[in-house]
Amino acid sequence: MNKTKNILIISSNRLGDSIMSSGLHQFFKKEATNRITLVCGKVPSELFRYCENIDHLITLNKRKFAYHWFLLWFKLIFIKWEYIIDLRGTGISLFLFSKYKYIYKKKNQTKKNHKVEEITKSVTGKIINPSIKVNSMLNFKDDNLGEILKLRKNHKLIMIAPTANWIGKTWPSERFLELVYILHKQPYFRKSLFLFVGPANEKYLVRNILEKKKNYILDLFGKSTLIEIFNIMKHCNLFIGNDSGLMHMAALANIKTFGLFGPSDKFKYKPWGKGNIVISSTKTPHELMGYEGFDSKKCGSLMMEIKTQKVFENVMKNLVNDK
Repeated sequence: MNKTKNILIISSNRLGDSIMSSGLHQFFKKEATNRITLVCGKVPSELFRYCENIDHLITLNKRKFAYHWFLLWFKLIFIKWEYIIDLRGTGISLFLFSKYKYIYKKKNQTKKNHKVEEITKSVTGKIINPSIKVNSMLNFKDDNLGEILKLRKNHKLIMIAPTANWIGKTWPSERFLELVYILHKQPYFRKSLFLFVGPANEKYLVRNILEKKKNYILDLFGKSTLIEIFNIMKHCNLFIGNDSGLMHMAALANIKTFGLFGPSDKFKYKPWGKGNIVISSTKTPHELMGYEGFDSKKCGSLMMEIKTQKVFENVMKNLVNDK
């Protein structure tokens, strides 16, 4: 009988980064007796709690004076770990017992590698695709999914994620609306429904879109859980959105993904997977943020260089190439 091996993966507080390293769950779950414990932030935990390859999920909620790290250490100290993979580079593993340890450190590389390659190759020696196998035995709220599946019979489904975790990475909402108007006039999109998704606390950023009450625009902002959005994505024809956790989740759902990039590194964070498309600003991240006096809290959108026509042309061109 194989002995149980405890494997600890300390992942990111952010959804996108947690998704990009998710292939490690499956890699270390090679043997059924291996027990995977994942530590991540609140938002990614809403997705990973349904992952079949994770045996124990710990949600890391920030506390004052970094007290959350002490609480985490106390939960982990009495377990003998086979592997500890600390992808946040916290150093907490130095105070835990394990046979093998890996602490991720950012590398200054002349060649820009994608985050997926950078993390998984440094831990395992090979590139491992992001992977989340949803546990079919677990139930989740799926009211919207049922309705979407009915609509899917007669409509193409286009998912739009018009917000991000920072205003600098957010393409103006009026351009998303203009893009939808233009796309809907095209024969390919004539019978399409545009599903706008995002967290409830960011809904105010797109109120000008959702108040239009167009019958081909569906408002799912704050109305679906993350796991339900992930399952809805699997039935969509394509995704258009800013560089965000939802963009990486769309790529994970294996649908055609168009990611809009401005101040973030498109080489490192582009949507993973063959056929996915980056539409980027004409200015580099350094040109957008590298000047003296730049203030990330007061900068506003840094996506203004991306014109609606450019996004439209990229979408139509790459749809044609797919036929």
